[in-house]
Amino acid sequence: MKLIIAAMLSGTLLFISQIVRAHPGHDHTHWSSELIHTLTIFAVGGIIVGGFVYKQLLRRCKQLEKEEIGHDA
Repeated sequence: MKLIIAAMLSGTLLFISQIVRAHPGHDHTHWSSELIHTLTIFAVGGIIVGGFVYKQLLRRCKQLEKEEIGHDA
């Protein structure tokens, strides 16, 4: 499962980085500048949200492991 998530994130970031690298300079009047800035905001937000989700998943897994250990005793 972790490998699939890592592959998806890596692929997405590589795709976005290619678009950003094709961005012609830092011209705010260019037609693609709004798209590039929006993608950047979504990428940063996605990393933050992904970190919180991953942290919650780890916490939930540890909680389930503790409950299993408690039932075995």
